[in-house]
Amino acid sequence: MQFGEAVRRLAPRSDRRSWEDRIKITVKGVVAAVGAWFIAKYLVGHAVPYFAPLAALLGVYPTVARSVRESIGYAAGFLVGAGIAIPVGILVGPNAAGIAAVLVAGLLLSSWRGFGSQSSQVAFTALFALLVGGDRVVEYVHPRLYDVGVGLAFGLVVNLLLFPPLYLRRGEYAVRQVRDVLAEAFEALADGVADQDEDWRGRWDEAEPRLGYVVDQARFAVDQGRESLRGNPRARLWGFRLRPRMADQWGTPRQMTTLEHAAADLRSIAGTLREATEGESGELRLGRAFRADYAGLLRALAEIVRCESGESVAAADDARARARDLQDRLERSFGEAGAEMPGIWDPRRELLRLSGLTLTALSP
Repeated sequence: MQFGEAVRRLAPRSDRRSWEDRIKITVKGVVAAVGAWFIAKYLVGHAVPYFAPLAALLGVYPTVARSVRESIGYAAGFLVGAGIAIPVGILVGPNAAGIAAVLVAGLLLSSWRGFGSQSSQVAFTALFALLVGGDRVVEYVHPRLYDVGVGLAFGLVVNLLLFPPLYLRRGEYAVRQVRDVLAEAFEALADGVADQDEDWRGRWDEAEPRLGYVVDQARFAVDQGRESLRGNPRARLWGFRLRPRMADQWGTPRQMTTLEHAAADLRSIAGTLREATEGESGELRLGRAFRADYAGLLRALAEIVRCESGESVAAADDARARARDLQDRLERSFGEAGAEMPGIWDPRRELLRLSGLTLTALSP
């Protein structure tokens, strides 16, 4: 299987899931906005509660945790913006000086990190309330507060009750993709070491960005899955206790971290091999015997990566034992040969250091 095949196989499934997510978010957004409009208009009694459906849309982000975070940021930005507009509207009015005043205060206060991505609401609300409310800004802002409250609350309720998303399977599938691509990368590098193939650099230069792409996509999927657990009622049904560290019950984040370390070590191994073979004596410095053993070590690491799952623990343990034997044998050969000569860099010693780090990272 080529390096890019896993990425190509992932694309159709990702597109399908993306469309499923868009449809669900669209349905939730429509229900939340329309419902908030009806509540604010017919239950609260506001004639044109346009802020209610706008605020309701903030409650239908892909994860419950993000919906809560964005809703709080929006509410805080609206309150601060209204707080700026009220005194300016009363004392200065909706003129050039008033506009300048609310913008200066709004833009300065919006830089506070606590507003998150809703920081623009501070200046927007302040300016909007001043221009529409004028010198009667209090009468304008007061009913809008109810509209925002109704919209945010109803949007969160809809997101909690209607398709509350859990993205655990997506993260698990992404981690399996990383395992496949990373194992293939180890094997390709092993082939280059064992066969003294001069073309391995070009193949690695092509494969490395693909590996980075798969790792980045998997990290996003895993982080999204972990965030989707927070505040989600389905998490309780699935047996996840609603505690700050509940994501630790889902092993995928730890697996992803391990694979990221292994991928970083593999990049360092490839860089060391490149340095070791740049000069005319590069291959002689590695030596044929070292190449054969180190290629076997890389293949054993590839098998550990590929087999380290619930169904293949025994195979991973066997591969780990072979890798440890090869690592120990190569390290003993350096111990018997004596200390490294001062001022001379030995790529074999660096390669063994990196493979040792990888083996430690892949050990339970």
